Amino acid sequence: MSPHAPGCTSEAIVALVRTRITDGEYPAGSPVRDGALAKEFNVSRNTARESLSLLRHAGLLTQEPNRGFFVSTFGIDELKDLYRARRVFEIRAVQESQDATDEAMAAVEASVVRAETAPKNETWADAQEHSASFHRAIVGLLGSPLLDEFYLNLMARLSTTFSRSPEPGKYHSHWANPHRDILEKMKSGDRQGAEGLLRIHLDDSEASTLDLARSVGEGR
Repeated sequence: MSPHAPGCTSEAIVALVRTRITDGEYPAGSPVRDGALAKEFNVSRNTARESLSLLRHAGLLTQEPNRGFFVSTFGIDELKDLYRARRVFEIRAVQESQDATDEAMAAVEASVVRAETAPKNETWADAQEHSASFHRAIVGLLGSPLLDEFYLNLMARLSTTFSRSPEPGKYHSHWANPHRDILEKMKSGDRQGAEGLLRIHLDDSEASTLDLARSVGEGR
């Protein structure tokens, strides 16, 4: 029996498939079958196909004639562009963090605490989620649902590269300390200091991501 309610909306299917891409359950290049999703969600294949088409328009999937949908793979130039977008959103959020709500700032702190208290042998999906949740919470400081949605798609695109690492959990395991340092700068009101640390952090993350992409052949 499907765990999802009959008549599940396209938006719900989009959200779940995007989460599976972000978590590495659907790695880069893997097929995403509309028939399987239709059965899982108890909807028509047309509804499932429409949902996958939305993800194709968001850049997370590609579609091949007579073959269906596949998780996108991104090259070096595309990854660099994704990091340019990250800097625009995240740095702006830190610069304007004095205007953030207490709830939004608490979400940033909660993401840091979850990463710091995570077990040493956590799965790749957990490590990825801890890292991504911090950066989502940073963008959340802006208080814009539209930017939040855009950022979810952006991070899902990056995750297709992370998931191809031979040791993907290792990729994210060393980010907890920079996250804590950035948070403490914001809490103390030192937005310039937080911005500087975030720029260094994103530069390091981009360099690691590009190295990873080259090592798995995405740079060609």
